[in-house]
Amino acid sequence: MSTGGHDRRAFFRQLLRGATRAAEEVEALRRATDDAVRRTASLDEAAEPAWHPVAAAPTTRPATLEELRRMCEVAGRGEWADEAASLARTGFRLTPGGDGSSWLGGTPRAGSFEWPVWGGVELAFLGRIALAGLPPSALPADGALLLFFAVDRAPSGNRPADSGACRVEHVEGDPAEDEPLYGGMPFAAVTPSAELTLPAAPALPALDADELEEWTELRERLAAAQGVELEERAASYHALHRLLGHPDTYAEGMEVDAELVSRGVDLDDEPFADVSDEEESSAAANWTLLLQISNDVDLALDLGDASRLFVWIRRDDLGAGRFDRVHAFVR
Repeated sequence: MSTGGHDRRAFFRQLLRGATRAAEEVEALRRATDDAVRRTASLDEAAEPAWHPVAAAPTTRPATLEELRRMCEVAGRGEWADEAASLARTGFRLTPGGDGSSWLGGTPRAGSFEWPVWGGVELAFLGRIALAGLPPSALPADGALLLFFAVDRAPSGNRPADSGACRVEHVEGDPAEDEPLYGGMPFAAVTPSAELTLPAAPALPALDADELEEWTELRERLAAAQGVELEERAASYHALHRLLGHPDTYAEGMEVDAELVSRGVDLDDEPFADVSDEEESSAAANWTLLLQISNDVDLALDLGDASRLFVWIRRDDLGAGRFDRVHAFVR
């Protein structure tokens, strides 16, 4: 990693990280204030929880790259068309319902396997996502992904010591019918719906404030074309779970953070660790979102106000099925 780099771009990268953290805190405060207002208005009712995630909706259909290009033209940003198309990623919303082949909570029903531990304590099971029937991607064509995380401790992922707090296992075959469905966290069946997604901001070149607002409006139109809301513009926090695609977060740059932590950088001690433009572009190209899990009342899962679990993996590890090398952040 670079040790110098006190240039204008490095300064703005550091400023953006600080602004991102501040935005998360403001958003958490806003939503907590909304909850307080609702509770005050309902004093005669039973006590309500302080956090009210709303179930996310599935897409009605996935948008195409050609549609995205036309949206850039209509917005008067035709010069963005190629960049937007290159950055777009198809992922899957995991929303309530389905045939029961995929679920969050419950038990793995995976037969005999070694339950992952971290710090001598078994990790909590968060879900099983069936892969058969999904459109072709870098994921295995069949089997399922099992997700485990240290929910009781919920480490941020900012420290190299946090590695191992999240584990993903790929298992073959159908769920074991002779194993219980319920156990641990509540069981919630989910079904995937494809969605074309864009990042909250392109890594390079950096956009100014007006351009960033136009980019956000483009993402908002893209979401609307698929029958859903852009999470950043939604009035409520949604229990929005994802497989692949881009994350729903103000905390941009997690790809770079994942690379830094994997190289031994403690982001709590060095929150503004400097990287060159080349290193930033390389990290953005090499790391991709594998899974996103949000606070969810139905799962009795609360990672903290406005927080989500983001599970990242290097693209070459994804292609090779090396799911034991993921890194997770809670943000």
